[in-house]
Amino acid sequence: MEHFDVIVVGGGPAGFNAVKAVRSLYPEKRVLVLNDREDLQIPCSIPYVVAGLLKPEDNRYPVKKLAELGATLLFERVVSVNPQESRIFTESGKLYSYDRLVLATGWLPRRLPVEGTDLEGVYYIDNSTEAVINLVKEVASAKRIAIVGGGFISIGFADLISRFLRKEITVIEASHRIGSGVFSGDFESEMTSLLESAGVRVLKGAKVTTLEGSGRVEAVLLEGGERIEADLVLIFIGFLPNSKLAVDASLKVDRGFVVVDRFLRSSVDNILAAGNVALHYSAVDGAPWPGMVASVSARDGRIAGANTAGPVVEDRGIVPAGVTEVGGRFFGFAGYTQELLSGKGFDFKKCGVTSADAYPKAIGAKPLKLDLYFLKGSGRLVGAEVEASSRYVAPLVDLVAGLVERGITAYELLSKVSVAFPPVTPPPLLQPLQEAALAFLRS
Repeated sequence: MEHFDVIVVGGGPAGFNAVKAVRSLYPEKRVLVLNDREDLQIPCSIPYVVAGLLKPEDNRYPVKKLAELGATLLFERVVSVNPQESRIFTESGKLYSYDRLVLATGWLPRRLPVEGTDLEGVYYIDNSTEAVINLVKEVASAKRIAIVGGGFISIGFADLISRFLRKEITVIEASHRIGSGVFSGDFESEMTSLLESAGVRVLKGAKVTTLEGSGRVEAVLLEGGERIEADLVLIFIGFLPNSKLAVDASLKVDRGFVVVDRFLRSSVDNILAAGNVALHYSAVDGAPWPGMVASVSARDGRIAGANTAGPVVEDRGIVPAGVTEVGGRFFGFAGYTQELLSGKGFDFKKCGVTSADAYPKAIGAKPLKLDLYFLKGSGRLVGAEVEASSRYVAPLVDLVAGLVERGITAYELLSKVSVAFPPVTPPPLLQPLQEAALAFLRS
């Protein structure tokens, strides 16, 4: 039985960064990382591959670089963990012991519980290169594509396939909002309009009852009797934590997620959990939050890796945030927005500003729309939504997420300095963050 100082199970963003942190901070430690598959794609770029904008060979996930970091890399599936003896067992029958174990086992696609999902032409998200290449072929030959689910992944596929491959697409969302319900009505309506202008049919409040076909899928049946013809069905209805190893090892879990402390330690002191498998908490109000995105997983990996030698870096909670693209425009959010704030009973004020993503207009500046959400009374910033045709949306979302995490108020935001440079930022006389703060204080 071979012994390692640190064993990492999973080579995704959480596992990768855990290894990187250990090797950077504690180069004397022996690290073993095990991943069950070798040839993988970067998940968030798969819609670009399917739409023909990116070749599969240019979207390979760099899991093999873990060996270059000085870790021992094995492509094997771990079948069990023995916390009492600090050992893991692999599918090939090998046994390894550890001082610290990091579980970064990732996600599994949530399954649609209806008849017909085993038909040919029905796909869930799968980031193996083989599966993605097969999906590229399927999309290219399909005439009518039904996408079940209206979250960020579904929107990305629908937008890019409709714009670049000109397919007949129907998005079927069980709730009454697309975009995972994180955007307020006006932002969500704009996203819907952009999809529909590209020829995508968007159905909201539509529940799938059956996938119909003889051998291969032919139609999607909805509650109420509508039949949508489709020769390809993509099911993107969310993710579940891949926590079987943790459950079998009797680690404490909550709703399938591994419960961790503020240093990402599980209920067993020398086992840490990071990424999609771990239970996260919102930095806004401390409520449990699923945090199943690559950016959170990458952050978790750094924290877990640093803490393999003892508690060093603290997890202060996450600020929900994300960016998506529809019709060449970027939509982003950070923190809590209108629907969630209302549902949680917060007394808040929404302050909207229209600025520009550059200046002056003569160099091609385009509109930028920003809504900030402040708590009444304290003026604390708790969320934002932003829309623009510029890539400036992503750094603005990152900036706001950091401000929300710090608990900054409108009063403090008003005095904040924002950099200004004509081709890449809003104009200094119309900085959107400060203008929104001013609007709150004025109200």
